[in-house]
Amino acid sequence: MKILGIRTSPSTVRYAILEWDGEVARFINTNGENKLDFPSGFDEVGKKLDWLYKELERIFRQTPNIDRIVIKASEYGRGGETAASRQAAYFDAIVYMSAAQRAIPCTSVLYRSIGTRRADVKTYAEEHVGPSSSHWNEQMADAIAAAWSGREG
Repeated sequence: MKILGIRTSPSTVRYAILEWDGEVARFINTNGENKLDFPSGFDEVGKKLDWLYKELERIFRQTPNIDRIVIKASEYGRGGETAASRQAAYFDAIVYMSAAQRAIPCTSVLYRSIGTRRADVKTYAEEHVGPSSSHWNEQMADAIAAAWSGREG
């Protein structure tokens, strides 16, 4: 089973593709692309949405047979809604739409449902799957933790 974990933000999208055999998870793109930076000059949300949709199409072409998508959503109550959290929600919606077009189950998770906290997510991801070989940070760990959480239906 292939699981795509996604973490969006206003400037970048991090993603992890795990292959789960029922016992062991293999981080397929640990040494490859795992970060999508919005192009400079893309200040308009509509341009970012269109670009992200096309990038997801490319990922689906390059990695066929993704069985499930899990989005690490923004946490509730962290200072209320902001322009950044609103944009992340729009980007999450593009992921949901892309999944629906392919009939791929897609869910979103929070730290509580994953079983970790923001302060611990890097350690959590390292212990369960391992870090990415580049661009290692909390957002990448979020994508890994989200994908890890999707291995059980």
